[in-house]
Amino acid sequence: MTEYKNGILSNLARDTRGNTTLLAGAVLLPLLMMIGGGLDMSVAYMARAKLQNACDSAVLAGRQSMESTKFQKANENEADKFFEFNFPDDSYGARDVLFEIEQNADDAQELIGSASAAIPTSIMRIFGYETIDIAVSCDAKREQGHNDIVLVLDVTGSMNNAPSNGSGTKIERLREGAVGLYRALDGNDFSETRYGIVPYSHTVNIGRSLRNRDFLTEQEYSALSCGEIWCFLSSKLVHINKSSWNNVTGDDQGNMQAFRTSGDACIEERATVGFGDKGILIQDYITDADIDTLPANANDTELQFGRYDPATQEGESQSGCPSEASKLQEYTDEAGFTTAIGAATARVTGGTYHDLGLLWGARFISRDGFFAADNPDEVDGIPVRQHIIFMTDGLLDTGGRLYSAHGIEDFNNRTQGTGSRNEKHLARFASACARTKSRDVTIWVIALDVTDTDDIKPCATSNDHFYTSDGSDLEEVFEEIGSGIGNLRLTR
Repeated sequence: MTEYKNGILSNLARDTRGNTTLLAGAVLLPLLMMIGGGLDMSVAYMARAKLQNACDSAVLAGRQSMESTKFQKANENEADKFFEFNFPDDSYGARDVLFEIEQNADDAQELIGSASAAIPTSIMRIFGYETIDIAVSCDAKREQGHNDIVLVLDVTGSMNNAPSNGSGTKIERLREGAVGLYRALDGNDFSETRYGIVPYSHTVNIGRSLRNRDFLTEQEYSALSCGEIWCFLSSKLVHINKSSWNNVTGDDQGNMQAFRTSGDACIEERATVGFGDKGILIQDYITDADIDTLPANANDTELQFGRYDPATQEGESQSGCPSEASKLQEYTDEAGFTTAIGAATARVTGGTYHDLGLLWGARFISRDGFFAADNPDEVDGIPVRQHIIFMTDGLLDTGGRLYSAHGIEDFNNRTQGTGSRNEKHLARFASACARTKSRDVTIWVIALDVTDTDDIKPCATSNDHFYTSDGSDLEEVFEEIGSGIGNLRLTR
């Protein structure tokens, strides 16, 4: 009997046919744990990223909704709303979702948030792991920061037309709408905002902002002599004393101070820096030197601007000088800002030279050029951020016989480059935009009733800095830009 049993056991010991199944089972279990763990951890990783985004959005919204440093229940509710929107209850089947926000006890400018959740597993639950816990933290702080904003505003003749939507004219809508910018940035206890205004058409009125030495004392104008059936074009040199800018005594002698302070001190653009010895040659590009280089003295003619003088110029088909530009300054109240916008847009006239408007916006805001002493990069250790808001209602419109800042283009041939006259100016405009953005100046662009925006949209710092308006919502557009400028002071 014993011998029989021993024979069975011996046979079983020698039989290896089931070992493969046992070995496969032993390997499958840890393999399943590895795959399952990887899948569940991948889901948990995506859930955590979504939770972080929700936390970030919530503290940003909560901080943005605060008045000064007052953190109230309404601000907490605003944060909760953004968190719930970005991390809904059904996100990845999350359980025990918790979001908390509070004000930093050591820094009233900062909100601190935290969020956590438990993410159910799919495969690891087989091994007793029901959920994976995730947690994130977030914060938002409103840094102290000041703003310098130059508004470059199209005041060409078409702005007297009615907008496609809304009553009145486009220039009236601009005057009413620009106040949205002021309102959006008003009342911030932790920043100062200055505004400069550059109205532009085919020239700009900036004489009062510059110095006598920045203008040519003697310059060339076109002279037209006509007979009964022909006209002959020539040129003439006119000294400031023989110009139409009479001095305060009222005699026949003109002077530079009278020109600059006349209120009609529009300019003829100077030559591109480096080309002044060849006459007034204006290239189809802008350099830093074109923006910043100043005449050293009254005899530095290569860097001086001409006087826009329709009474002296001959042969033009149209002329006009827009209202005066104004340097960066603070406005103590909404009424003062509104008055300044009204004064800057009082004269609506002429063609559309986008390149000229943007160039002078860059000059007014530059920290290295004509107004360097007035444009610091910080005030009392607090940084000053720079913005240009460029608003136009149309495509480029230069005109060959129009008397512009480039003279009478058909006669004077000052604008250099390749292609048509408009193509040269568009190249110059694109160059001015690129050069300005390279200086860490944010450019916002508003296209008012413009159907073709291909030429102007790329000037904006990004797609988020480009806006269109049909005229009816211009105040909302300006207000949204103002809010955007304010949002740039929020950091995570």
